[in-house]
Amino acid sequence: MRYLLLLGFFLIWGKAYTQTDKIREIESQLEATSDSNEQVLLLCELSRLHFNTSVSTSIAYASKAVQLAEKIDYPTGLALAYNSIGIAYDKAGEYNSAAEYYFMSLKIREELKDSIGLSASYNNIGSLYNIQNNFEKATEFYLKSLDIALALRDSVSIAKSYNNLGSIYQKKNDLKEALNHVLKSLHLKQKLRDNESVVLGLNNVGYLYSEMGEWDKAISFHKRALEMLTPQDSSLNKAYSLYGLAQAYLFGGFPELALPYGLRNLEVVKSIDSKDEIRIGAELLNSIYQQLGDYKNAHRYLTMHTQYKDSVNTTEADTKIAKLQLQYEKERAEQENKLLKVEHSLHEQEIKRKNSLQYFTIALLLMAVVLAAVFFAGRQRLHRVNGLLRQKNRDVLEHSAALAQKQEKLKEQSALLQQQKAELEKLNDVKDRLFSIIAHDLRGPLVTLKGLLHVFSKGAVPPEKMSTFLATIEKSQQSSLWLLDNLLLWTKAQMNGLKMEPEEVKVFRLVNQNIKLLQPQAEQKGISLTSTVDSELRLFADKEMTDLVLRNLISNAIKFCKQGDAIQVMAEKKPDYVTVKITDTGIGILPEKLSSLFSGHSNNSSPGTANEKGSGLGLQLCKYFIEQNGGQIWAESELGEGSSFSFRLPALKPQEEITQVAEEAKLELA
Repeated sequence: MRYLLLLGFFLIWGKAYTQTDKIREIESQLEATSDSNEQVLLLCELSRLHFNTSVSTSIAYASKAVQLAEKIDYPTGLALAYNSIGIAYDKAGEYNSAAEYYFMSLKIREELKDSIGLSASYNNIGSLYNIQNNFEKATEFYLKSLDIALALRDSVSIAKSYNNLGSIYQKKNDLKEALNHVLKSLHLKQKLRDNESVVLGLNNVGYLYSEMGEWDKAISFHKRALEMLTPQDSSLNKAYSLYGLAQAYLFGGFPELALPYGLRNLEVVKSIDSKDEIRIGAELLNSIYQQLGDYKNAHRYLTMHTQYKDSVNTTEADTKIAKLQLQYEKERAEQENKLLKVEHSLHEQEIKRKNSLQYFTIALLLMAVVLAAVFFAGRQRLHRVNGLLRQKNRDVLEHSAALAQKQEKLKEQSALLQQQKAELEKLNDVKDRLFSIIAHDLRGPLVTLKGLLHVFSKGAVPPEKMSTFLATIEKSQQSSLWLLDNLLLWTKAQMNGLKMEPEEVKVFRLVNQNIKLLQPQAEQKGISLTSTVDSELRLFADKEMTDLVLRNLISNAIKFCKQGDAIQVMAEKKPDYVTVKITDTGIGILPEKLSSLFSGHSNNSSPGTANEKGSGLGLQLCKYFIEQNGGQIWAESELGEGSSFSFRLPALKPQEEITQVAEEAKLELA
């Protein structure tokens, strides 16, 4: 079984060089610059580029960076160089040396209070504890690193921390939580488009799927990782992918397919002299050859595994790390003791300063007593003067209070004037609207009626057209009457002259009355008008207002339907309310007009399908009446498909509650 690949932290200076930039560009920059600080950072970058190809070269560049940073007294660069050497030893499996340099870097970064650097150091030290299976310490350092990364919103560091925490869960055999953390890490890496980190993430997901027994998924992720690699990518990444494929095929029961990947993996890790990876690769080949029944080669690779296992010497590394941890904690304790001594010295100085201040205060008090005795006589005279001033102040305050009272009265009068102004403006608006409707909407039908009657009086109507002619007269007269009703009700509502009298309303009867009244109008246009209202349905509202709402809504539906369309009235009862719905298959309403359908600020009336006209008052009255009865009204429509107008009113309550509700409604209107 392969444990997850741990991600080390290396702080990249300047631009992030890809493998295609390679080493020559950095070397040329190193030769060109005379800035010593920049030279340190470039040497660390060269060290990083050799992590996965040549550990010795990586350490050599980082060592040069250490010498130069010490010479020019550049602590930030020195900490980075120590961290680079630690990562190189870590890659090579030399964990004791890696620990030594990680702690040296950590000490400098703590002194500098370098948050980004501390996050990297905490993670790298956590990885060493992870390798020695000290999960408690590893988790402690990983979480420290993650907290800093989250505070800095450093997505790269957050991704690495999630990956390494996933490794802890894997070793604790909590594979589900391990997969969750590694997938989080992979998601962040893919967002960052960091190809090398994405390859590592894909391989880690593959290792977990292998361990969970899902070989097909494991093979898929390792192949994706291998396909993403380019000739310029690090050899170690290629080795991880080859190892993952070999392991997945082996665990899936295909040792013959696993063998070529295992051999290629060992060849790659030998080329970069990574002792720990050689040990792991030899162990895998031993298992493959055992399943193939080739015990000679199995023994050969078992021997190689044992040799490299001894050379890694993790026990010595564990001891070394523990000693360095103790030394680090001891130095921190000594620093804290020094701080305590300094604080104690400052405390003693503070006490001396307070004593001096007390002596000075006593002297000031004595001087104050002397001054008080000297000025005592003068105070007597001042007391008399103050008495006169207080009297003057009282007079001024009384005058101010009187002015404030007058000002308050003026404010009240101003508010009253504003209220009266608003009411006058409202009444003026009602008057203008009333005259407008009388001049246009009411006068038009009456002029038409007069013309029809004039034709009739002259006997110019043929007998065969008499019925049609009379129907036209009746329709014109009915429209004018309804308009007049709406107009009177609207005017009363605007002038607060309406009284609401809630009572039991039989919805079925009210709907049928209006259908009977409007059926001739619907038949004349060839429109179907039906109802599905339950005969037992009752609601509690003002009957006349409810009747007007139904008549207006059904009449509106007829107005905007054409021949062959259908109108249906339906109702639904809930425990506390009744919803009545009038639907039609007419021409529908424009979306921009639908939003202001019930508005009282503009005339929203449009001509009907037979060029019928309206005042725009009907829907405003419907909204007003429904809301006065404690209900709601709304409309839904799709242009060309039809419309639906619905209103909701209180359902009929038990008899003992009806009287109380009616009285409360009358009181509210009064």
